[in-house]
Amino acid sequence: MKFLVKAAALLAALLVVTGAASARQVHLAGSYAVIDLPGDFEESRQFTGAISPSSHAAILITELPADSFQVVAAKLLSNAQALTEKNIQLDSLKETHQGPHAALIGRGRQMIGDQSVDKWLLLIQSPKTAMLVTAELPTNLATPERTAMVESALASVRVADIRQDARAVLPFTLGETERFHYERALSANTALLTEPAYTGEISRQPIFVITASRAADCGDGKDDMHAFANRTLAGIHRVKDLAITKTYDAPIGSDTGVVTEATGTMAEQDVVVMQTLRVRDCTYLRTIGIGLASDAEAYRAEFARLASQVGWKPSPNKQKP
Repeated sequence: MKFLVKAAALLAALLVVTGAASARQVHLAGSYAVIDLPGDFEESRQFTGAISPSSHAAILITELPADSFQVVAAKLLSNAQALTEKNIQLDSLKETHQGPHAALIGRGRQMIGDQSVDKWLLLIQSPKTAMLVTAELPTNLATPERTAMVESALASVRVADIRQDARAVLPFTLGETERFHYERALSANTALLTEPAYTGEISRQPIFVITASRAADCGDGKDDMHAFANRTLAGIHRVKDLAITKTYDAPIGSDTGVVTEATGTMAEQDVVVMQTLRVRDCTYLRTIGIGLASDAEAYRAEFARLASQVGWKPSPNKQKP
């Protein structure tokens, strides 16, 4: 699903529409966000947020540094040119509150290809995070009832005092080193580790990301693992001028997989990249480490060690009763 980028007067009234009473409160995995999910909305396994299978509506949660609220408000929500570049037209932008926290909410439309979607952008200010909540609903499916459910879900969003620890529900095991520690889950199947001792610019922060595919797909080229690994690595948009230096088979934990090494730049800083990829039953387990090129060998050793600690958890439907 394409990454989503993101009123108030009607939200309280919409809480009483049909279906709102049966909403389930969910603290989203790896997030500060608490949300009431009405109707058939369910927590997404692919990103931090929720989806409605019947209406194809989606709500995406993005957590930003707490001090970035004003910057995002000015550079995105209040910037007509920035919105136009994303094919977004806001019909309204209002101040509101989400619980005790000040917020802004915009309502409008976006063109995604040749499809029009109804769009909501909600930005919440809190001491923990500046939370950007983006919702979309295909315009051709936007009945009053579905629109009301999206708006009631948005009205319910709260910033919790603590971030939900999602490690128990992640589909893989992971470890830490003295240099890299678990920070949080980016979604129900992706975890982020960072280097607490790093004191440089946040945009250049070394990271280690673990992700597992949720759906088995045997027809996407996994029969040629080297080519598949190179394609997946080329999709890293955070690293510019990516150049793959080598791809090779290697033991990774208890598996044999493919390791791909590369160089590039991140925020105009030279970096090294190491990806590991292993496949089981047409699903994959992938790690990506990005570190400063000035300490390349040390970072490669860290990434190899972290990757060796990542393992598959048994699939629930394969566990014995």
